[in-house]
Amino acid sequence: MIYTPELIKSTAPAVFATSPSPKMSSRYEFVPTFEMIDKFMNDGWNVTSAVQNGRGDHARHMVRLRNSELPQVGDTFPEIVLQNSHNGTSTFSVSAGLYRLVCSNGLSVPTALSESFRVRHMNFDQAEVRKITDDFVNKLPTIGKSVDRMMSKIVSEAEQVKYVQAAAEIRWDGKAPKSLRIEDILKPLRDGDKESNMWTTFNIVQEKFTRGGVSYQGPRRTTSLREIRNISKLNNVNTKLWELAESMC
Repeated sequence: MIYTPELIKSTAPAVFATSPSPKMSSRYEFVPTFEMIDKFMNDGWNVTSAVQNGRGDHARHMVRLRNSELPQVGDTFPEIVLQNSHNGTSTFSVSAGLYRLVCSNGLSVPTALSESFRVRHMNFDQAEVRKITDDFVNKLPTIGKSVDRMMSKIVSEAEQVKYVQAAAEIRWDGKAPKSLRIEDILKPLRDGDKESNMWTTFNIVQEKFTRGGVSYQGPRRTTSLREIRNISKLNNVNTKLWELAESMC
């Protein structure tokens, strides 16, 4: 789905901020997100997702864009991920992402595969957008090779269990619940995820650990894992789960 300005405003109003938070000092360099998005749209990109943490016009926000002319990477579409805030919690940055068709889920590509670009000034012109786009396209083969390695790596049940155990430590910051049922984590949600390779295993676990819905026994009662809505934590978990999967290939 392509996001219109009206839809972006309904989910991430901070995108349209025209000034920084009044709490920021006069030395703060304001980077207007929508002007940046507009430049990418002029270069053939369309907004496919926009979210923010908290309310108001200055909160941290994340926008994902896709260019229909770029080829798929495995079973995913490449995306550019823009992040910004107007209250000093993050600078404007551009990084790589993937959108997986099977589960309609966005992934974050580790910076080891695709360097993120940060903007600390306002004179960001169309030529810089073109350079970022070209650099992004040049990185796609590297990202594709990483996906191919995971897709070609057949994993045993023992390796799948090992991945879930390590992934749970990432998701719970080193305090994974002992009552977590690994078989529930590895159970595919759809027929397209029944292959026993590292890419499929990574995606099954990533989806459940970021979108939530997994039940486990807490200290007092059965608890359902919540979806990660914090942008910083989501990107951190996404990236570490990917790196963990790559390390097992």
